Amino acid sequence: MSLSEVLIFVGVLSVPVAMMLAHDYRVAGEHGLSIFRLPACFNRYCTLIALTSTYGGIFYVLLFLFTNGYLDNGQSLNLYDKHDFFMPTVCISTITMLLFGYILQADNAFYLSSLMHESAPASVKRDLILRTFRAISIGKIAPGILFPLSIPLWALHGAWLYNIYNIVMRASNQDLMPRVFFFGAVRMIMALFVSVLVYCVVQAFLKPYRTGDDGETLVVQNSKAAYILVAIAFFAGLFPMQAAQATWQRVKSSGFMGELFSPSTTLSIEYLQGMNAFMRDRLFEEGIVDVHQLATIGNRRDLLYSRIENLISKEQLSDWIDQAQLMLFISDRDLLQALRSAGIRGKQQLDELLRPENSERLQQLEVSLTGEKDAKVKRFLEQYNLTHAPVAAPQ
Repeated sequence: MSLSEVLIFVGVLSVPVAMMLAHDYRVAGEHGLSIFRLPACFNRYCTLIALTSTYGGIFYVLLFLFTNGYLDNGQSLNLYDKHDFFMPTVCISTITMLLFGYILQADNAFYLSSLMHESAPASVKRDLILRTFRAISIGKIAPGILFPLSIPLWALHGAWLYNIYNIVMRASNQDLMPRVFFFGAVRMIMALFVSVLVYCVVQAFLKPYRTGDDGETLVVQNSKAAYILVAIAFFAGLFPMQAAQATWQRVKSSGFMGELFSPSTTLSIEYLQGMNAFMRDRLFEEGIVDVHQLATIGNRRDLLYSRIENLISKEQLSDWIDQAQLMLFISDRDLLQALRSAGIRGKQQLDELLRPENSERLQQLEVSLTGEKDAKVKRFLEQYNLTHAPVAAPQ
């Protein structure tokens, strides 16, 4: 790390430390003590500094490994040098440290309060690092709405782990660019807000918590839903966009909002065969966020392939575009699955089947469709044939 990077790192680290110092100073003044006489003072500050430094410092470690050829066995073309990654690395490290640091220092405030009131055993003082993964602090997101900070903490852990995985994978595939670090910073911020969204929806439908008698605490009333909420929060950090979309679909399908919103008219890009979370995010970076954009990419196909050629073949990209073009006409995932079971995966294959010279093959296919779900396939083939019948080949 250069001197400027060290100064920025220390400056960012000082923010949560200063916040905790201010809180401890107020508490110490109320009890007539010095800050150093507060319970577990040394442990609490060491935990905050060590964990916050680890969360933010890992990205400088990854950058060092990449620029020295350890992540790609020295095979990268190195189109970017270390200076190109300076601001992106500072950005993701700063955002990570501020978000984790805020929650950790807030949790320290609650932990200190429990120690001051002797409501926690003395042995807990030696359990500070493990306490990071089971935060006890409670916040408010609106008047009368309590919010456990352990939920965004797990979401941030999910986003943090995904960022590490994404950087290592992109470096090993010779696809690491400075903007990957900026996207990682955005993911950390999104994970925070999506976790609030997820909590509100889960609390509304499953009610894992209830407000305590004092009006300032949360009590678990549905343990199964509480476990599910933690898992969802972690996955929301891994895939914040998908979590936000899934949550929004749940809200739209509910009795509260169902009459105000119509269902989606096309299927999500995740229904493409061969698509995975890593490639979905990679296409999102290139501006491909839904099936319609992929199906109508047109002349941008070669440009898109030139940017992801280290990850997939040209044939795979063409297959995805062909599938997407068929999915433009389908809004029912059961119908899509039934078509694939019948051997129809893409629009080119469907158009070829419906040509007049292939009428015998089409009749054989329709005869083989005898199940209840196959009725949808027959109806779709009839409607598609009426509106998009291919022109007969010239004699």
